[in-house]
Amino acid sequence: DNTVHTLAAAAAFISSINIGGGFLVTKRMLDMFRRADDPPEHNYLYGIPAIAFLGGYGYLAANNASPDIPQMAYLAASLCCVGSLTGISSQKTSRLGNTLGMIGVSSGVAATLGLLKP
Repeated sequence: DNTVHTLAAAAAFISSINIGGGFLVTKRMLDMFRRADDPPEHNYLYGIPAIAFLGGYGYLAANNASPDIPQMAYLAASLCCVGSLTGISSQKTSRLGNTLGMIGVSSGVAATLGLLKP
């Protein structure tokens, strides 16, 4: 049982590095097409709902508030990922789509790691 948890944590860690690197490369590619007259971006503000989501998930999971907390976290993460696919379909919303994808994937990884009980 301990080996299974170790392999699951290692797989989540390695996949998060792979996915995170993909999002960073995508952000750099989008920055290459940035024009001088584009409005400034405040991407750090997307961290507020992401931190609220992860903090709420951590609090509810730690207090065993509901056995369905991981499923709700997976649902929210999958909605962010679907929203990211919609966002990256247009050049105007591609940056928002990339950010939603980062939030969705990191939330999914956090929900997976939250299910592992040492």
